[in-house]
Amino acid sequence: MIKINNLHMEKDKILCPLLLAASFNGFVKFEGSHIQDGVLYWYFSTKDKSKKFIDKFATKTEQHIPAKDLFEAIGTFWKQINQLKEEKARYETHKVLKMKNKEYGKS
Repeated sequence: MIKINNLHMEKDKILCPLLLAASFNGFVKFEGSHIQDGVLYWYFSTKDKSKKFIDKFATKTEQHIPAKDLFEAIGTFWKQINQLKEEKARYETHKVLKMKNKEYGKS
C-alpha cells in the first residue's frame, strides 16, 4: 500500500502527460486521479522518482520516452479535461433549468 506522503500530486498540463508517459515506461507509477474544486489532479509514486523525472525534464536531460507514449499520454490528459468540462456544463445547464422551473412554479 502506498502512503499519501510518498505520492507526487500534479495538475500541470505539461507535467501530467509527461509523468503518465513515464509510467508507461516504468520510470514512475501512476496511482490515480481525482477532481477537487473543478481541478483534475493526478498522483504518481514515488514522490522522489517523480520529482527527479521532472527535474531532468526541466534541465532537458534525455528521458528516453517514446514519442508515441507521450502523444498517447497527452491525449489521455486532454480527454479527461474535456470530460470534466462537459460534466460541469451539464451541471450548470441543469442548475439553470431548475432555477427557471422554480421561477415559473414548476417542480
